[in-house]
Amino acid sequence: MLHVYDSGISGLRTAFRPLTAWRFGLRWWIVVLGLAPVILGVSYAAYLSLGGAFQRAPVLAQLDGPLGLAIVPIALVVTLVLALGEELGWRGYLLPLLQTRFGAAVASLVLGVCWFAWHVPLQFVPGDANSGFPIVLWGLSIVATAFVYTWLFNNTGGSVLAVTLFHGLFNTLGPFIALHPSVTGNPLSAYVLVGANLTVALAILAVYGTRSFTRPRNAAVSSIEGQ
Repeated sequence: MLHVYDSGISGLRTAFRPLTAWRFGLRWWIVVLGLAPVILGVSYAAYLSLGGAFQRAPVLAQLDGPLGLAIVPIALVVTLVLALGEELGWRGYLLPLLQTRFGAAVASLVLGVCWFAWHVPLQFVPGDANSGFPIVLWGLSIVATAFVYTWLFNNTGGSVLAVTLFHGLFNTLGPFIALHPSVTGNPLSAYVLVGANLTVALAILAVYGTRSFTRPRNAAVSSIEGQ
């Protein structure tokens, strides 16, 4: 948002340009749209294979009501709007500043801790789903996920649109499988979710290193730092 302070209306356009950045190639569109279902699907399969009980997600009962399947697009739109509010701040503003100074890995760690601290009050809201997630495991899951978001952001040329779509899809699809600890009542589901996110984060570090989470030929980070 420093662009707005320095350049007025033109700075405002520059600040919001990442929100409309959609030309990041078919491969990364597939990753952005497909990664959330893959992570959730693999996590649920792991949960069942480790002895977790199959149960119908409570949200599925709502599909039988008068609104039926209309609930799905409505939920997606609402979730995307909420995700956009977060991503403009976390990835649109804070992440580029942190990466310029510390690199991708440390920036992801710092942002992940801040992101977790932002959500901690939900643990104390009666009836909120996240109050059923053990707080230490929840923190590990959020911090690990921050690495995934940085990887997507950097490899899509700093696209806030990309991370908002990923964020929205993950939050929309998640309730359709009975995997969250608040639904299962089984600590195993929390460990599976944390394990899945940590595995993806560690794979990113192993393949891409710690500096940029991109291949050398990818100029995404350079363009981000020049914004």
